[in-house]
Amino acid sequence: MDMDYVLKKVVKEITPTKEEREEMRRIIDEVIKSTELVIKPLDLEYTIAGSFIRDTWLRDKKEFDLFILFPISYERKKLEEMGIDIGKRIVKLLNGRYEIAYAEHPYVKANVNGFTIDIVPCYKVRSASDIISSVDRTPFHNKYIKDNLKPEMSNDVRLLKQFTKSLGIYGSDAKTLGFSGYLCELLIIYYGSFKALVKHAANWFPGDVFIDIKKHCCVDKNYFKNQPLVVIDPTDPKRNVAAVVSGKNFIKFVNACKNFLKNPSIEFFFKKYDYKVDIRGIVKERGTSIFVLKFDRPEVVDDILWPQLRKCAKRIDNLLSKEGFGVIGTDVYSNNNYSYILIECNISSLPKIRKMRGPNIFSKFHVNQFLKKYINDRVYVDGIFWFSESEREFIRAEDILKNFISREKNELASDGIPSYIAASFENGVKIIVNYEIEKILKDDGLEKFLWEYFNIDMNMLK
Repeated sequence: MDMDYVLKKVVKEITPTKEEREEMRRIIDEVIKSTELVIKPLDLEYTIAGSFIRDTWLRDKKEFDLFILFPISYERKKLEEMGIDIGKRIVKLLNGRYEIAYAEHPYVKANVNGFTIDIVPCYKVRSASDIISSVDRTPFHNKYIKDNLKPEMSNDVRLLKQFTKSLGIYGSDAKTLGFSGYLCELLIIYYGSFKALVKHAANWFPGDVFIDIKKHCCVDKNYFKNQPLVVIDPTDPKRNVAAVVSGKNFIKFVNACKNFLKNPSIEFFFKKYDYKVDIRGIVKERGTSIFVLKFDRPEVVDDILWPQLRKCAKRIDNLLSKEGFGVIGTDVYSNNNYSYILIECNISSLPKIRKMRGPNIFSKFHVNQFLKKYINDRVYVDGIFWFSESEREFIRAEDILKNFISREKNELASDGIPSYIAASFENGVKIIVNYEIEKILKDDGLEKFLWEYFNIDMNMLK
């Protein structure tokens, strides 16, 4: 299919209509009016942020941010308290609903007539290099994009956002570890169009991509070591806008670009998968043992939850690998009610006897230490090495998992399990193995999660 034809058709699908623009404008005007009523007596300023302001929003996005700007003379605690109070008062004037959300500091997440509005307090600083909290740089991002993104590039940004969204890598949150809207905008500014970006990105290699639009970077490239994609923030030369992009998502994007160039298709932008998982078929075909730990979702924001889930999975991986179960892979997932850790092992049980190789027979000191350590076990020499044979306490991976996770939270925390996960483990964990996983497939989002783990092939991304 012709690429230009594909892109033109996609743009038509993702660009907001005149009516949608008018609706967004009307809501923003109402928010501005209410905001001015609340903050005028306080002698504070505000700014509206988001892709609508920059005309790069997708038609299904009914959201924007309202930043309340405080002088740097305000203490952090006072800024947070006043920010929450101001947010609540604004939402009340708009007859909306709200909840208190948390990022680097608390803010008000509101819903007004179906629109999501984040009301965020921040400091008014002179430059992005002077920020006190990470949200302080947003007004500078707004200004830079407004000044440098040409009107004809807006649809190219939309294409990139939709492309990454379809791949499941749009968003710089801790769950997604992907491309932020600001990163998408900078990439289009740098390359000039979506087509040009795709052609270049098809040849990207992790660690080789260093984009500095303003050519003002005074930082050595090693400063961004182990970051697959480096895009210097034009407003802050020591910040990599793409720092959060994981290696996995970088490769996903590159391979998808390669495949799109070979065979342009609308499917790259609007994927339709049948997320049906045949657990019995998977277990038989792979010949592995699959464990799913299911437990109550910790009451903590996503930006804390997902890194803790991944760290916990890594700790369990190390535990089972050390015991000899050959962990093939791990992954994590969470919905609003439960969290899940998946572990796939080569085997589910081991022999009762564990054989350990010791020092060679010529190492007098180490031989003595070895014999003392294994004084109650069978020891012998084979060739020029000492060996020991001891009985395992547990021979099944499931039993090791049960023993490990059934401890009190303080003991779990001291053994490498992150605090919120340890607290949730203390309330109980279900260990679901192989065919039994069928019973939880209807849990919100779990079947899709399992499908992606067992089916995604980086070479076949489309």
